[in-house]
Amino acid sequence: MKDYTLNRGDEIRVIAPSASLKEKLSPSNKRAIKRLEKLGYKITFSKNCHKKDEFLSTAKAKDRAEDINTAIKDKNVKAILAAKGGWSSNDLLTLIDWQALKENKKPIIGFSDITALLNASYKMTKIINILGPTFSTIGKNADYKYTINSLNALLTSEETITIQKSKNTYEYHEDPRKTPSYKVIRHGKAEGILLGGNIGTFFLLQGTKFQPDFNKPFIFAFEDDNESGKYTFYESIRKLESLLQLPGFKDNLAGLIIGRYQKSTRISKNKVEKMINDKIEKDIPILYGLDFGHTLPLLSLPIGGKVRIDTSDYHKYLTINL
Repeated sequence: MKDYTLNRGDEIRVIAPSASLKEKLSPSNKRAIKRLEKLGYKITFSKNCHKKDEFLSTAKAKDRAEDINTAIKDKNVKAILAAKGGWSSNDLLTLIDWQALKENKKPIIGFSDITALLNASYKMTKIINILGPTFSTIGKNADYKYTINSLNALLTSEETITIQKSKNTYEYHEDPRKTPSYKVIRHGKAEGILLGGNIGTFFLLQGTKFQPDFNKPFIFAFEDDNESGKYTFYESIRKLESLLQLPGFKDNLAGLIIGRYQKSTRISKNKVEKMINDKIEKDIPILYGLDFGHTLPLLSLPIGGKVRIDTSDYHKYLTINL
């Protein structure tokens, strides 16, 4: 069960644990503020979320850590929303006051590079975090209501949520196309704690004290981006194999959900099935093509929360139990 329920009037603090915001009041950022305020939230920004260095368009680690620790300790802040993705949120893991977060329970929200923070936070505090949109993503015009409604359901609901696919899917700077149906690669039923996210970022936790334990049944969310270029498919195979070699991973993996690959990767369902069949022998339910990852609009999922897969019911492939 999650440790928080947000209400109208609650404050959400935007911080930049990875890439910084270019400008506070760009048209996209104005839209994001307006959409979140329409849900009833008060939006504030951290002191250093616009700072940049000469390398990664981000502030120094100590400044970013100061922002997140300030948000953690501020009693008025009820949720922490990442401004954008990027490459460097794992810089902060040794600088975050995890004990303070245990005492001031609030979710961290984001995807891509923010995967490191979400899973590390669950490991260190057992707080359920949200694999969902960043502040920047909320300002996009691609079926934004699906994105914010999915996020708001996780922030406010205390009931079971049934996942529904989006009507249309987009990639950045491309026209919309009808969202394909979620695909069943292997049928079955499973229930467990959800872990994972962007697999390249999740890898940064390996061998550290921030990597979640795989000592009880869990469902893993797996998505990869196009950073590997034409070798993305082979990189995904290697990453999946490395996961399966982690202590407890193979034995306690109860189910797998796979996000939508970017069009530029040219990875088809057939390729994904080949990867799965080559690497996973267990008879577990596996879903492919869900609305998370580097795609728009974005589904929100609870890292550390209990989810259930049931492929026998097309309308309830995936449910979240809050």
